[in-house]
Amino acid sequence: MKFWKILIAILFTVLLLGYARRTTMVRSGHKVVEQSGISIDHYTVPKQVGDEIPVISATVRGTSQVNLVYRIGQEGEFLRVPMNPVGGEPNVFVSTLPHYPKAINAWYYIEATRMTAGGEVKVTLPDKDSGTFKPIMLKYEGKVPAYIILPHVLCNFGAIFFAALTLFSAIDIRKGKKLLKESIKFPFLTFILLFLGFLPFGIAMNWFAFGATWQAFPFGKDVTDNKSQIILLFWLATLILVKGTLFGKGEMKNLVSDRGYFNMVIITVLVTLAMYAIPHSFVF
Repeated sequence: MKFWKILIAILFTVLLLGYARRTTMVRSGHKVVEQSGISIDHYTVPKQVGDEIPVISATVRGTSQVNLVYRIGQEGEFLRVPMNPVGGEPNVFVSTLPHYPKAINAWYYIEATRMTAGGEVKVTLPDKDSGTFKPIMLKYEGKVPAYIILPHVLCNFGAIFFAALTLFSAIDIRKGKKLLKESIKFPFLTFILLFLGFLPFGIAMNWFAFGATWQAFPFGKDVTDNKSQIILLFWLATLILVKGTLFGKGEMKNLVSDRGYFNMVIITVLVTLAMYAIPHSFVF
């Protein structure tokens, strides 16, 4: 494999890692709403790890009557608790949510009110009058040990590196510049790393964080586990199509020609990219 191809594969892996970090659904986001002389500025709290109590804070101007409104689960009843001003920090209000076991989701929003000559003015963040109102989700998670997180991440993105090399080698095979038996190691390593990252380490991640195991179909409806399963099955199918070469029994035992292998690699890489493009921890 030429050096420039390896360099591109490394660069692509780093870029995809950066994209995954930026788009994860459990990353704090900055939200601001300004209405009727009231402004609310808040950095969301997407998760609470371990036994600590979630602390919700916001900078609110235009009123001193601020509430935190929350519910447990999507069907629970909303409860309202006051947010209190922080001494020495003008316009900063703080409240807390109760502690719950891991795998519980809470949904919350911030509500500020004030009385005017025309009656009560109420502003919320997120804005309930926007037509697309959705409370902020907070996940209660268990602490995942570093010895699980690190190999999980390394396996997943190591697989992307070898997937890029698989694509480059498939193009060379299609052009007649390389034999399949010289390149079969790339899709094989991709599959092995995906298998390790998704199953033993992915299941361990789920267990420590949520007290669950594998939540893909038919065992569950988790989006992250389902997209991981789809990726794994496509790479497995790619290897099955060239099982003769994979197991050293000759290309006559393969189920597709070199052109068919090339087409399958293109499809599998595109499916992999599409699944990685879905934000991690996405929830419908």
